Amino acid sequence: MSISCIAIDDDPHALENLIAYMDKLPDLKLVQTFTEPLQALAEISAAQPVDIIFLDVEMPTLSGIELAGLLRQRTKHLVFTTAHPRYAIDAFKVDADAYLLKPYSILHFAKTINNLYPTGKKTSTPFSIFEENFFYIPIQGSNGDLVRIDLNELIAVEELGDDIKFKTTNESFLSLRSNFIKMLKTLKRHSAFIQISADVIISKQHIKSVFDNQILLSGENSYMVSENYKDLFASFIKNNF
Repeated sequence: MSISCIAIDDDPHALENLIAYMDKLPDLKLVQTFTEPLQALAEISAAQPVDIIFLDVEMPTLSGIELAGLLRQRTKHLVFTTAHPRYAIDAFKVDADAYLLKPYSILHFAKTINNLYPTGKKTSTPFSIFEENFFYIPIQGSNGDLVRIDLNELIAVEELGDDIKFKTTNESFLSLRSNFIKMLKTLKRHSAFIQISADVIISKQHIKSVFDNQILLSGENSYMVSENYKDLFASFIKNNF
């Protein structure tokens, strides 16, 4: 198995570290490296698509977020490498598959690659954005402030039109639904959560009791299982009886 890769970073030292990590994983084949985003845009646009593009966020002339939007069709996977966690939401808006926060270790790097390409499989699987068991959300109405959501504390996620409500063991947070399209898809497949209606996903570990179709969760939160999801929920209950 050979995984073709391109690395883009205006910091030569950071680029050297990335290349060194890639050298330690025999399945990765480095095709090109770039320190100039405009050069990368010109050459990659005219070249054959690759499996992974690693790119920094803060770069001169063209940011990694802007560049990603222009190059997304030229690669199967986008992996951002940056020292700034505040760009995480922007990264997933351009359909990024992973987000490596500098300085990241070889172990973290290898884990990211393995999530994209499990050992022995050339076909990829969706990268879990919950690798570290938490994620950040922008608070609605704030000036770019982020709140950390721990998966172990997340009780339910409820879609409310254009908004989405995250209910945790401590409090609730409201944010724009458009920021979390990819996250919602991933959460629905997460083994620790289950969808009980078109608009609600709940945490299995926070289920306290079930009465007919009424589910009582931690923090006195309760929801009804909708008709379309009764079979799915009944199967979950049967398997855990």
